[in-house]
Amino acid sequence: MGSLLTGGAAYAEPAPMVKVVLESFVAYDLEESGHDEVYVIAQYEGRVRQLFPTRTGELSVARNDCIYIGGDSCPPGTNYRGYYSAYQPSYTANGKLLMVALREDDISGDDTLINVPIWPQPISETQYFREEANINGYHYTLNFRLEPSY
Repeated sequence: MGSLLTGGAAYAEPAPMVKVVLESFVAYDLEESGHDEVYVIAQYEGRVRQLFPTRTGELSVARNDCIYIGGDSCPPGTNYRGYYSAYQPSYTANGKLLMVALREDDISGDDTLINVPIWPQPISETQYFREEANINGYHYTLNFRLEPSY
């Protein structure tokens, strides 16, 4: 189950846009044996944007791999995979559905491991998201935040 945490900045006028900033994800247990090939996308108003990796394609991860992009450090007991970059697109904060999804690339079709629906409204403080999926034989967490964007 996911949660939304807010906090942090001095009061300012709410921003008309929000920026999606990936922080990390952890592959505690895999969907396939050996390695999963994963990527992160954002879907908004009928358009899909791959956020990670920044080149088209996917990243191969093993059990207990932590892919660190920014934000908090990797949890104890995970394999720190180094620093990666991700796209940080901004979206209009108009209450329309924005989906952030961690997906696994399969020959038979891509599987959604974590799907986070958001209806962004104007914000003046950063909002943090931590989503976890521990179902169907796999266990992943995805951490990202929404930041005000002007």
